[in-house]
Amino acid sequence: MRFYSYFSVLNFSNCYLIGPDGPGDAVLVDAGVFDERLLKLIEDNGLYVRWVLITHLHHGHIHGLPTLRKIYEAGIYAFDPERLEAPLLGVGEGKPLECGPFSFQVLETPGHSNDSVCFLLNEMLFTGDTLSAGSIGRTATGYERALLLSSIRKKLLSLKEDVLIFPGHGPPTRLEIERRFNPYLEQKL
Repeated sequence: MRFYSYFSVLNFSNCYLIGPDGPGDAVLVDAGVFDERLLKLIEDNGLYVRWVLITHLHHGHIHGLPTLRKIYEAGIYAFDPERLEAPLLGVGEGKPLECGPFSFQVLETPGHSNDSVCFLLNEMLFTGDTLSAGSIGRTATGYERALLLSSIRKKLLSLKEDVLIFPGHGPPTRLEIERRFNPYLEQKL
């Protein structure tokens, strides 16, 4: 397996490219941007984007979809596909998402948005805006914040400590680091 992280100044967002050891079909997690540099990364490595996994439908995670669709015939997967006018395929918790040789576990993590999901591939967790290094996703109300924290505690903090977190914004981190040092996850007495 080959793995590439791609950062875009547009929306300061990350996307992630996962492909086989040689040329072949690849997975792109979030498509906040699709520019010439990302296209070059894909093409120079002999990859073809066959699947796109969307952590949630905010602009910084889907802005590149129209351009991507002009170049690749990819299945695009999101939790709430009816919210976007483009044809998307639905995902949900409990059934693995098979993308060629890659099998992703889908974790529903509402709070930052109602359609937020995380994708777990082996020891790699793609969190979108749910959880990032030293932070959690923004919320508009106390209820949404409580929902987000509950999602993180029940779904993410129960995973193994050596899981690597690849967020939608900011640097990667490790789940154990977030358990121990993320100030938003401290239990209040």
